[in-house]
Amino acid sequence: MTGRDTLNRRVSKREWDRAGEIGWETYYRWVEGRELRQVFVEALPLLPEANGDGERVAVDLGCGDGKETLVLLEQGWTVLAIDGASEGVARLLESVPPGDVERLTTKVAPFADVELPHADLVYAGFSLPFCDPADFADFWKRVVVAIRPGGLFVGNFFGPRDTWFGTPDMSFHSQVEVERLLAGFEVVSVREQDEGGFAASGPKHWHVFHAIARKHA
Repeated sequence: MTGRDTLNRRVSKREWDRAGEIGWETYYRWVEGRELRQVFVEALPLLPEANGDGERVAVDLGCGDGKETLVLLEQGWTVLAIDGASEGVARLLESVPPGDVERLTTKVAPFADVELPHADLVYAGFSLPFCDPADFADFWKRVVVAIRPGGLFVGNFFGPRDTWFGTPDMSFHSQVEVERLLAGFEVVSVREQDEGGFAASGPKHWHVFHAIARKHA
């Protein structure tokens, strides 16, 4: 993977294995300093304006260290940041400016267990593929329902040529399937990435669909 869709620091498989032994806090220190995800950057000029009550609500699914959440808070959004690991959420909370704390809610839970609020933006940066296939269809329906008319979905889907394809507890989608998932949206862009690169575990072929879509009014 190249450009902004990769961590700035390459992490070897040996380091990844050690992360499980010595804790994710150390792992997050290794990858500290990553850039904003490219699909998020591309979506920033498209974000909806404040609604009638002056509030814009975003959900960050799989927030990790919360880099994108911090940008949304800086721009005045109210954010629900969700992750399955407590370590990333803890790092996010340490980074939130005092003036933004009241507009941030965090939850540590699997996606299937989370109730989503009505939102103007649902951002899922490299997180939906880690939703169990048994839960994906129901969860995606809840994502679609949660997004207000005119709101945005911004996120990534892994394709069938990805190195990790076939991992039992991960979800993968072909281009046709991604188009079906976005049937209730005006598709702004779906950028396909199909190339070799690196993941935290080492060399990897990435097959990813980077999607930006606006829900029909």
